[in-house]
Amino acid sequence: MAGTVARATRGRVALLTLDNPPVNALGAALRDDLAAALDAAIEDAAVGAIVIAAAGRTFPAGADIREFDAEARGIALPDLCDRIEAAPKPVIAALHGTALGGGLELALAAHVRIALASARLGFPEVKLGLLPGAGGTQRTPRLIGAEQALRLMISGQRIGAAEALAMGLIDGVVEEGLTEAAIALAADLAAEGKPPVPTRARRTGFRDPVLYARIIAAAREAPRNARLPAPDRIVDCVEAALLLPFDAGLTFERTAFADLLTSPAAKGLRHAFLAERLLRHTPEAGLAPRPVAQVGVVGGGPVGAGLLAALLGAGLRATLIEADRDALIAGLERIATLHEAEVAAGRLTPEARDADWERLAGSVDPARLAGAEAILDPGEAPQASLALADALAASLTPGAVLALGDPASPLWAAAASLGRAGDAIGLAVTEPSHVAPLVDLCPAPATAAETTATVAALLHRVGKTVLRSANGTFVLESLRAAGRRALRRAAEAGAAPEALEAALRDFGFALGARPFGALPATAVSDTSPSGERIAEGCLLALIAAGARLVAAGVALRPSDVDVAATLGLGFPRWRGGPMHMADERGLLQVRNALLALAAEDADLWSPAAIFDHLIKYGERFRDLDGGKSA
Repeated sequence: MAGTVARATRGRVALLTLDNPPVNALGAALRDDLAAALDAAIEDAAVGAIVIAAAGRTFPAGADIREFDAEARGIALPDLCDRIEAAPKPVIAALHGTALGGGLELALAAHVRIALASARLGFPEVKLGLLPGAGGTQRTPRLIGAEQALRLMISGQRIGAAEALAMGLIDGVVEEGLTEAAIALAADLAAEGKPPVPTRARRTGFRDPVLYARIIAAAREAPRNARLPAPDRIVDCVEAALLLPFDAGLTFERTAFADLLTSPAAKGLRHAFLAERLLRHTPEAGLAPRPVAQVGVVGGGPVGAGLLAALLGAGLRATLIEADRDALIAGLERIATLHEAEVAAGRLTPEARDADWERLAGSVDPARLAGAEAILDPGEAPQASLALADALAASLTPGAVLALGDPASPLWAAAASLGRAGDAIGLAVTEPSHVAPLVDLCPAPATAAETTATVAALLHRVGKTVLRSANGTFVLESLRAAGRRALRRAAEAGAAPEALEAALRDFGFALGARPFGALPATAVSDTSPSGERIAEGCLLALIAAGARLVAAGVALRPSDVDVAATLGLGFPRWRGGPMHMADERGLLQVRNALLALAAEDADLWSPAAIFDHLIKYGERFRDLDGGKSA
């Protein structure tokens, strides 16, 4: 064992097994250990071929992006890939789990690639504002041509092993016994004694240079967000693969990667990615949740129906409770409509839809919730909530948890009267609830930690991103209120509703003003604020509110505020979030801008004292995040 890489010999085959849990990220230690193990295998005269495999659940799922902002250490991934490709002995990469980004680039540097049938491959770098920077833009088109290479890199989507085999990205697929199959193949290659063919020498993807050039030209004309430079640089690099010698192409790629790495968009996207990973660092992390197999949902309105669709899609049994028969029918029809839309879009098979429907029940009798381990009430059906409160003793089984969207719901008092206050927690759901990722959980003072852990685990199970607020206040709702108030101030100054919408969309809000709720229409003035001023006022209101939430302990971290904004309000992800933007602009400059606006509305724009503290000690909001660890 050499640190994170285990070396074993099987006949004439050296098996190098990467072991850097949880996802075998290609950090400096792993890169150095693999380089040393590779050199040892090359120098060993008894070894005729080399297999690179991985322990755990996956082949490397990418680089360790925490290193992007740190001083370079160890062998660089591009250099490691070059060393693998230059090996005089055949190198076989055995892929399972997810071979993504740098992990896939490492595999492309090998001479042969085989994968487990369940493996997924892709280049997600574009989602971080980057491009594959370890030879991916040069080796991939040599194997599969410009069209497929650009599709993979610009979309950032993953593909299955069968599709990767069909396009020529990998050389074989096995249903089981991946490592054994790779060793057998390596033994055959060692017995043949032929020198390996490096990927840089492959020309399959260049067979029709005229078509290749047309594809590049078409990609340049494709509409895309001009504020995200990575796709255009990817096109440039894939073009360079055809036009430049391989080593010059690598240099071109590395220069483009370095340029993108320091771009504002990449910094914002990187921050957003790491901020979402930090969400699971909560006081309840590590607690075992209670088992949940059956769930009740109160109210079949748009939010409740969407929650039910998500719960059913995760394989849970669910019961919809409504106040009367008409409301129940309407709720069931909403769920059916969501199902049919998913079937029509190809995201749900008719068989899966039918199976979901079989696990769904509906009733106007709250006692039908007996047996549910979790009851979710988003607050859409006050009469149904009231009926459940009256019948809670018969409906809330021992150990069941209550997640309540309405702070004024009678269910809070009913749970307390039964001695079950510890089983209740606040819930704020982002719409449309069946697909929107973010859910805000807010424990009350009496909420048990196990309750928070249970509801969070349930929401993670249905694919939700869980934001954990504190001190009885929702982070998301507080930000929404601040943004809405800022927009109303702009409306009072004469901005028309369409001007508010245009200002936010120009700033990058994906949904415009819609996440902030209905805005009043006011008389348009000749001196109405500009779009830039409208967006700036909204941004500064979000920053001011976020700072207050951090100072009050409502948000566990400043980065949580950014996640609430990006996933809950449609704040442009490539800008990172309001607290990230405050850091990037400089806290003194932001504080002064807030003070200037505070004359118009002190409650909205006054900077919290935390600004003075951070400025005094030369710190930023990100210094309060507690480390960007996974």
